[in-house]
Amino acid sequence: MAHKPSAVQLVLGAKHRIPVPINTARLELRPFRESDIDGIAQLLADYEATRFIGGVKSRDVAVESVHTMRDAFAVRGWGTLAVVPGGTSDCIGYCGVRPLAHTAEVEVAFALQQACWNQGYATEAAAASIDIAFNNLGVKTIAATVYPENKASLRVLAKLGMTFESEVFGHWPMATAFLFRIEREKWGGGTPPSG
Repeated sequence: MAHKPSAVQLVLGAKHRIPVPINTARLELRPFRESDIDGIAQLLADYEATRFIGGVKSRDVAVESVHTMRDAFAVRGWGTLAVVPGGTSDCIGYCGVRPLAHTAEVEVAFALQQACWNQGYATEAAAASIDIAFNNLGVKTIAATVYPENKASLRVLAKLGMTFESEVFGHWPMATAFLFRIEREKWGGGTPPSG
């Protein structure tokens, strides 16, 4: 099946690629592998972890998701990556920049297994993803969408220095989502801006 280029791909062109793996102090972000299916299946089977990303999904959907993220990255050269804690080979979720659906914008997206929450992993992975995108994709801004009830992700976006821009339509049953943004000029070069 041929991969149809997104509006973002058409704007950026095929020359922009993110070098992988992306290594942080505690994490490796890399393209998905077959061995990551169990980790994504565990994430997608958890009600609380999926409450704001479409709800619980089957193992078959996890397989499809891993293949979709892997193949999209292979074609585009950038996208959502597996998040793997250092010293392990266990995928605990995903993070990266990807086309924001139905727009010509790039968004940062992340989701981690509940056992990995409150350890700073989401902020660390998202900061690395934003930094590598600003340095390699030539984008001027990166967006994020989040539901108002998703307090944990709102805290991550604040730590990243992203600012609220507007309310946008959500997906049923949540009618409203928030759009956040960070501009390249305001980015702290690998670490989230302070204050």
